[in-house]
Amino acid sequence: MYLLLIYFLILIIPIIVMPGAIKAGKLSPYRVVMYSAITIAAATVVIFMIASMTGKGIFAQIKELVDVMAKDLAQNPMVADAFDLAAVGEAERTEMFKNLYNSTFAVMPACIMILGMVVSYIEYIIIAKIMGRRTQVSKMPKLREFSWPNGAFMAVMGMYLISWILTQTGVFGDNMIYMNVDLLFNFVFSVQGVSVVLMFCHMKRIPKPIGVVIAIVMWMIYLGRLVLLMVGMFDLIFGIKGKIQGRSARR
Repeated sequence: MYLLLIYFLILIIPIIVMPGAIKAGKLSPYRVVMYSAITIAAATVVIFMIASMTGKGIFAQIKELVDVMAKDLAQNPMVADAFDLAAVGEAERTEMFKNLYNSTFAVMPACIMILGMVVSYIEYIIIAKIMGRRTQVSKMPKLREFSWPNGAFMAVMGMYLISWILTQTGVFGDNMIYMNVDLLFNFVFSVQGVSVVLMFCHMKRIPKPIGVVIAIVMWMIYLGRLVLLMVGMFDLIFGIKGKIQGRSARR
């Protein structure tokens, strides 16, 4: 029930908070999206707190669900054959599936934040287009022109290093916080890398659909995502897109 409420809020909060900011025109489109995503994150925290105070917390409920699903999968012979686990005992299969589910649900907070940013981005485009019929509003720039705000690199890198150090030194009982920060770290810089790839394709006059396909393929492949991550980091530090545009302009 609580997760459904969170997903509902992810859809509805941008519609509530963004139109006023879009109409005021004091913030850039990306800052409006971040404002919406932060509001979603705050609402999610409140729901988590309410769930904990009124009964079993969301993670406690998920743990119970994981135990049930892992046991059901371990007892299913078709699943055992599909994963070539027929020779493994049921207890071992249950533990394996339980660890798999736990790893997946452990990054749920980061996934909610990322989903909030993506939904806010899409809804900004829709809302701005609708409002633009009546008044002048700031349209969302092309993705190739996207860049995280100044200081984003140091902020995200600082969060990543602090969470890694605290996890390695045993301050945190498990690596859940590090896993969430790591996922956000990869998302932030991979998106920046996608914008660099799209800008490069644009300046080289590569057709837009081909550029989009290249970016999608790189995102889906591990090595490609690693390249996007590194390119995104270098872009925030050294301004790669600006140099690409400068060289093309000189030609």
